Amino acid sequence: MSDRDAPQLRGDAAWRAQKAEIAKRNDAARKRGAAERAAADAKAAARRREADAREAENLPVEPEP
Repeated sequence: MSDRDAPQLRGDAAWRAQKAEIAKRNDAARKRGAAERAAADAKAAARRREADAREAENLPVEPEP
């Protein structure tokens, strides 16, 4: 059955269908954004750990008394 054969929703039913479709797209976008943020945060954390390790290697050794 194609879209042309299906009865067109009207009034409140059309509004609810449109609202549900928008909510579905928003949820998908929210999930994609969360995944992208998680990946970016993981990369930033890795860069921070590497920078901290490089900084720790360059610290002077404290002389013994």
